[in-house]
Amino acid sequence: MYQDFFSLNKAPFLIAPAPDFIFFTEQHKEALAHLTYGLQGNGGFVVLTGEVGTGKTTICQFLLQDMPADTDVASITNSSVSRIALLVDICNQFSIDYDQDNISLKVMFDALASWMLNNHQQGRHAIVLIDEAQHLSFDVLEQLRLLTNIEADNQKPLQIILVGQTSLQENLLTKELRQLSQRITARYHLRTLNQQETNFYIHHRLNLAGAKGAIFDPKSIPAIYKASQGVPLLINQICDRCLLSAYTHSWLTVTPKLAKKVIQEAELPTQKNAFKGFISPFVVIISVILVTFFFTQQIPNVKQYFESSPEELKQQEWSRIINTANNQKSNNPTQETTSVSPALEPVAVPTYNISPLENLLAMPVNDYTLELATFEDEQAVKDFFMAHASLQENTLVYHLENANKEKFVILQGPFESYKMAKTASKALEEHFPDIDPWIKDYKMIHSDIKWSF
Repeated sequence: MYQDFFSLNKAPFLIAPAPDFIFFTEQHKEALAHLTYGLQGNGGFVVLTGEVGTGKTTICQFLLQDMPADTDVASITNSSVSRIALLVDICNQFSIDYDQDNISLKVMFDALASWMLNNHQQGRHAIVLIDEAQHLSFDVLEQLRLLTNIEADNQKPLQIILVGQTSLQENLLTKELRQLSQRITARYHLRTLNQQETNFYIHHRLNLAGAKGAIFDPKSIPAIYKASQGVPLLINQICDRCLLSAYTHSWLTVTPKLAKKVIQEAELPTQKNAFKGFISPFVVIISVILVTFFFTQQIPNVKQYFESSPEELKQQEWSRIINTANNQKSNNPTQETTSVSPALEPVAVPTYNISPLENLLAMPVNDYTLELATFEDEQAVKDFFMAHASLQENTLVYHLENANKEKFVILQGPFESYKMAKTASKALEEHFPDIDPWIKDYKMIHSDIKWSF
């Protein structure tokens, strides 16, 4: 409706996944690199997770566009199915013949296994992509694992890509699925966009749609970012309505006032509202009791109870670091604005060491870490530690370099489980709002070191 008015040759903010409009941030490039690396391996699973609307499906569609001609792909969109229904769906996608009057788990499994081996003998490769994989039951996931047991010439004729929300990662960390988790050759978690990326994202899509100039007032971007929380799907919804509203007013520019009005009328869900109604009263009551408990005199007893737990000891160490930082802030409330004479109090020089890459490659692939920041020069690293001196402790800094560019990455950890890393991430965000920690497992770190440069 508004395309001619703004001289656009196509709609810039479609809700449906559009690989032609894909916007490559640094993390999207890394996600694509991890998926590509995983598919180059010898079978197994590749996992891509992220919150709703972060672009998981778009990345997968972009990836599959460039698949070699000798690769067969089955794309499964209905993941709430039984084992038999899933095998039937996969067979139909691959155009595999089977006895439709005698459908059973064994019949479908044998038909698919026979096709996989024959396909491999012809020099072809097969990939099954399952979207919304967080809905897969344990039985279905186990059936998929059994499919990856099939080998021919010491190679796996089938690879499976699982795409889902954050809960998929949590499901894969359960003891029941530990065998499947060991088959994962690459995994990546997409976060939401920050404000700068949101700005670039909006202009990127407008440029691809043929915009001749800036349509969104730069001052309107913060309101769009705040309302969307950096989720591309919500950004598309807001921007589409902004363009429609500007068109109805015959305005060639989306002003901050217009953007805020559209956002108010849209009644977009926030993170709080998105889960409202899903939290049972029982969970709420238990949460209140636990919060009250930990802020009473019972804390020493809890520490004593968990004294022999390695995870508790690591969590206590993390809490000590956070508390140290808080004490420094409370004891020096005017630290950022008060000038201190060098003669009375020397400026502290940040102390950190560049960790040898061999040490990082020796870390267990199932351990987790927090990526606190990435910089292109070492001075930025020094500035980071000057601003966050208390985080120097237990921090790893590694350096990657080639002929064209270099990268410094600051890590915090390691953590033995995703749950521990998630707890540490929340604590870090609470006490250091300017840091956006990113949970990674060391398999991802290893891939960064081996393949990023």
